[in-house]
Amino acid sequence: MPKTLLCSLICILAMAQATAQSNSPRELGMGGTAVASADYLSAGFTNPALLANYSVEKDDDWGITVPNIGTSLNDRGSLLDAIDSFNTTFDELSSGGASTEDLTALANSLEALSGKHFSVAAGSGVSIAIPSESFNAALVISAGVEADGFMKIEASDFDDIELGDLGPLESTATLLASFRTEVGFAMAKEFKIGKRMFAFGVTPKMQSIEILEIVAAADDSVDLDGQIDNEDRFTDNNFNLDFGATTMISDKVRVGLAGRNLMGGTFAGLSGDYNYELTPALSTGIAYTNGPLTLAADLDLTSTTRFQEITTDDSQYLRLGAETAWEWAQLRAGYIIDLEDNHASMATAGLGFSPFGVMHLDLAGAVGENSYGGALSLSFTF
Repeated sequence: MPKTLLCSLICILAMAQATAQSNSPRELGMGGTAVASADYLSAGFTNPALLANYSVEKDDDWGITVPNIGTSLNDRGSLLDAIDSFNTTFDELSSGGASTEDLTALANSLEALSGKHFSVAAGSGVSIAIPSESFNAALVISAGVEADGFMKIEASDFDDIELGDLGPLESTATLLASFRTEVGFAMAKEFKIGKRMFAFGVTPKMQSIEILEIVAAADDSVDLDGQIDNEDRFTDNNFNLDFGATTMISDKVRVGLAGRNLMGGTFAGLSGDYNYELTPALSTGIAYTNGPLTLAADLDLTSTTRFQEITTDDSQYLRLGAETAWEWAQLRAGYIIDLEDNHASMATAGLGFSPFGVMHLDLAGAVGENSYGGALSLSFTF
């Protein structure tokens, strides 16, 4: 039955390409905040204007992240548990001798699968950043996968169950996935406008996008190998653009604006039934820094759509975060809220370890209602 199938597909996708969003562990630990609070090494993934956010006092010359890895799973509606319940009931009754009450329970278990979905994401990124007073630049490379799984329930299965016919079912498990690889060159420069300094950044990037559709019958009679093979994927290349701007409104407060995938793009799978959309995303953020303490908040100004036909996967986040830093260690915490209410709110926490200010090992985790996330990275600054 489908639970084993869907869990196997999650593992396949997670191993195929290892961001969940491109958040670094520092950003995830701080609730995903980044628009005004990211450092210069991760700025190319979030807000390229923050390439100018480096320390002259610390003599920052260049830095490298190898790698940044993240993953997340959202099953707020407990779809996998509902599949498990249906699977157990179906197997028990398939041997025969089912009563009317048993068949009603099976029909209820099947109905419980409708209208629910799970999503999984995994990704990795590498960046090399070189800040300077005259010009700031970074090479950023990322690879990731986003996937959605759901059940499509056929009314005819309820009729068959009512008649005690527990043969092959017409209902199907569907998994849609997008594999995206990006190579970008981020650039930023500061300008004085009036009496205030502004930093502006841009990241032109090339994207390679693969769309995978897997539809499995409820009795597992599906050739997974054939559907996962590359020849059964739709692949396309796309040029896109990120933009960012920041300014200090006081000695301790920075505000930022970031736009991602401003040129958008829509990509259809082989069947044409589902379309993956790269919607332009606009976010604003504010960060307060006072000595070792940083407080930050980000707000998505637009809603993000992934597969157009799955409206329950749209998201628009409010992110809150804090960090307290010592010379060689950092402690972080945050909270993530989906204003679309399609994904669970998540509490986040993270740790950083930076001996001599050269090596930086960062870890972060997130947890919500049947939802989990994690990230780690190793970076060096010189």
